[in-house]
Amino acid sequence: MTLYLVRHGKTEYNIVKRYTGSTDVGLSEEGLHQAEKTAELLKDIKFDIIVSSPLLRAKITAEAIAKYHPDTPMIFMDGFRERSFGDWEGKEYEDRSFIDFICLPENIHTAPDKGEPIIEFDKRVGAALDELAKKYPDKTVLVVAHGMVSRMINRRINGLEFGEANKFLLANCDFIKYEI
Repeated sequence: MTLYLVRHGKTEYNIVKRYTGSTDVGLSEEGLHQAEKTAELLKDIKFDIIVSSPLLRAKITAEAIAKYHPDTPMIFMDGFRERSFGDWEGKEYEDRSFIDFICLPENIHTAPDKGEPIIEFDKRVGAALDELAKKYPDKTVLVVAHGMVSRMINRRINGLEFGEANKFLLANCDFIKYEI
């Protein structure tokens, strides 16, 4: 499978530097422009399917790309939803205790209150990725998702440990191509 992975466009939470997690927010004006620009960059690639997280920011980005691919089916998969950070959602990026919490390998089985442990999040993303690889082994698949989702996909494809996963991050509306 050829996989194109796109991170959604910029949101208001990104602009004010707050962790979004599973909070369902749309794109900012800048994010809408980013989505259109990414759509133009990908317009000549023949996708067999477009897959998106069901969260609004990814859905809007996927729909912008899909305008150039009107005959390509689009599906939404919960497996590519962003990780729930529970009570930490909305905290500012500068809050280093959050960064330390999500990046330390010894914390893979724990989560903020009402949040999702990274080990469970990784399993969810991995199961969704495996499902696509089985259904579309010789196809070109576009997945539009989130920052932490992109880290887990990159971690799995490149055989990285959890502590190394956070060294990778797609910027808003950036994309990467993998051969799986």
